[in-house]
Amino acid sequence: SLKTDSAYHSQHSLQTTTTASHTHPTMDPGSLSTDQIKLGGATGAAVISNITGIPFDRFRVLTANDLKIAHPLSSHLKETFRSPGAAFTGGIARISMKQIATSLNLYVPAEFKNDYPFMSAFAVGMGFSPILNIPRMMQLGRLSGLSYPQAFQSTFMTGAGLKGYAQNTMMFGPGEGFRMMMCFGTKDFLMPRIGGKEDAHMIDATIGIPLHTAKMALIAGPLVAAVETSSAFVTETVSTIQANLAAQKAMGGAAVQKDFGTVLKETITPVYMGRCFTALFVKNVMANTPLFWFMFAADYYSRISGARESAASK
Repeated sequence: SLKTDSAYHSQHSLQTTTTASHTHPTMDPGSLSTDQIKLGGATGAAVISNITGIPFDRFRVLTANDLKIAHPLSSHLKETFRSPGAAFTGGIARISMKQIATSLNLYVPAEFKNDYPFMSAFAVGMGFSPILNIPRMMQLGRLSGLSYPQAFQSTFMTGAGLKGYAQNTMMFGPGEGFRMMMCFGTKDFLMPRIGGKEDAHMIDATIGIPLHTAKMALIAGPLVAAVETSSAFVTETVSTIQANLAAQKAMGGAAVQKDFGTVLKETITPVYMGRCFTALFVKNVMANTPLFWFMFAADYYSRISGARESAASK
């Protein structure tokens, strides 16, 4: 209970601080507010998950844009890491999107996430998809060769661009809601079953919150990746194809003669979708595991901060 948790912290705060300083590296949650922990955790999660996830997201996009299956997956993987700069093209936009999504999830009340983990995540993803799709469109534009100003101008400063953005968001929105339901919803469902209900002060004083939550993330990352990939790879792939065709037209690609529907009919085959599934699964594992580590840690530290703030208000 909160009372028991607060009492334990009050009686053993000095011992905890001393033990932590000598046994494992840790931050001092008492010096941070709950908002600082959640926003800082979301920012850290966005940065670290994109350091590992951005290159593999480029791998996913290269695979999806290979409409004629002209190159093996190994070739796309080599191309991804051929140039570090190219691998992180669109990184600022991707970090922005991840930071927004992570912050939204961390600010959903814990009671609601515990009782309705999937519903709450779907509502956030679907409801905020127009906002989440803005940095996503910027990233896809950068990956297609446009600068951020060019991508913004072609997408939001013309009637055709706004129409394309609306169409892309209509495809992206349900998939994003479902993806967040399967990603954050599954994460929230698994959390109490993989060590998320332990006493925060006890964990901080013994094994340490960073190590405990890292173990949780190593379990949740691959499990959630499998669920998330299965739930959203169709809409993610289709919207990626649409965004790529729009970017090619914006760049004046004369070769883009076929309409979107025709391209889909010619492209969507079991082999093509299998390649896209594989690329998206790898990307999700690499991005989700460090993401969940920071999110689990932020949740644990928030409990300590919340107990401190509650005790101080009495």
